[in-house]
Amino acid sequence: MDTYIYKRKINYLDYKILFIDDHEINSSKGLKRIIHSGKKRNTPVLKADRPWEAINQMGGTVRKEGSLYRMWYDSWIENTKYNGYASLYAESNNGINWDKPILKKYKDFNGNLNNNIYLNRISLRRKTLSPPKNIEQDHNKNILYTPHLGEDKKYTMIAYDYAYTNFGPYDGYYLAYSKDGITWTDGPLEPVIPGHADVGWFMYDNKDKMFRGIVKAYLNIRGYSRRSVLWTESNDALDWTLPKPAIIPDKIDDLWSNGDPERFTQFYGMPIFRYNSIILGFVEDFRTTDGHRSRDGFTYPQLVSSRDGRKWERVGNRSPVIELGEPGSWDWGSVSIGNSIVIEKEEIKAYYTGRNDTHAHTTIDNEPVEGSIGVATWPIDRFVGLESKEFGTLEINESNPKTSLHINANANNGFIQVALYNNENNIEGFNIEDSIKITSDSLDHIVEWNTNSSLPKIPLKIKIHMQNAEIFSLWWS
Repeated sequence: MDTYIYKRKINYLDYKILFIDDHEINSSKGLKRIIHSGKKRNTPVLKADRPWEAINQMGGTVRKEGSLYRMWYDSWIENTKYNGYASLYAESNNGINWDKPILKKYKDFNGNLNNNIYLNRISLRRKTLSPPKNIEQDHNKNILYTPHLGEDKKYTMIAYDYAYTNFGPYDGYYLAYSKDGITWTDGPLEPVIPGHADVGWFMYDNKDKMFRGIVKAYLNIRGYSRRSVLWTESNDALDWTLPKPAIIPDKIDDLWSNGDPERFTQFYGMPIFRYNSIILGFVEDFRTTDGHRSRDGFTYPQLVSSRDGRKWERVGNRSPVIELGEPGSWDWGSVSIGNSIVIEKEEIKAYYTGRNDTHAHTTIDNEPVEGSIGVATWPIDRFVGLESKEFGTLEINESNPKTSLHINANANNGFIQVALYNNENNIEGFNIEDSIKITSDSLDHIVEWNTNSSLPKIPLKIKIHMQNAEIFSLWWS
């Protein structure tokens, strides 16, 4: 990272400072922003092992409620023009071993009622237990936790559907509601977001008290019709703003093609979620390999960030935040997450679809196409860090201190020291030379100084010296 100066001033700080962007950084030197790919389990946590399952996908949501993990997922069971999907439910006590409860709510496409299908929207509207054959329904389901809407709307679903049948009058994003996440009632009979394309991801932002969404559309960008991601927002999930581009593929995104006109980048979708003081997006980089046919290629997620859900920034060098598997492995062709981030005390989990085929369903040795659900993990706050290979400095914008300053950092091979300033003036007892060196790896270092003085109750800047170390976050308590 080059030396830079930012003049914005923060008057208070009640959240973590994350180094995914430069929002709270006043200046830095000798540091590089590093993206850390998630650590993947070698094998899937959920595979298609029921007669009504075929290609399982994280076209849904994972939540942790108390000690119970809940998963709403898809299985693509009919490879036809209409792409028949089943909307399935699973539970787990540890996030790794999953049970598929028999719900007996809707028959599958073979007439079996003993399954874990939690919703079939066409059957719901027709008041029947049996779905029509080979009809795609509720594509990319987002299950949002919305108790503020009332007892019967504790969960809100937003999903895309094509108007191939009288399911709805036209294509778009439809709503459904539930009090338990299992039994659903229909929302409006018309889509709340008409048209666009079939990959949309949504969240309810508890901090800003609004619904946020990312919908897919095709935009002509530098001579190619490209799948693109657009942001929209709503106060009630019923009335949405006109979707506008969040980020678009730029020339850097196309460098991998080496000028080959048959190769270019598209953005297939972008799941979003709030992470403390920031909104993160896992933009799905679709590397198209068949030109204007736009059907084949590989997909993996990159990290992007926003402070308001409208203006989005690329993070670091755009390397994969979850990497594709090795050729021939179960997730070598495509990796894409859904609304599936689980944030725990010391760990972040992201559940993702891994597939053994490219987008055009090509496998390496013509073996059957398989889709399974895996999980990637990070230590808390460690998506992105600022690293000093030798010596680096970092100055954080002014904030109001509390009792203790905490740092999530790895200084196993070097050190970190911290000073406090006010209006560029030293604070006696809290200079760099007073700072006790941090020389280990911890998710929660408490900064200490060689002084008996208490922290002054005035706005302070934090200055950090570090060598051969990496810092991920800091916060007051």
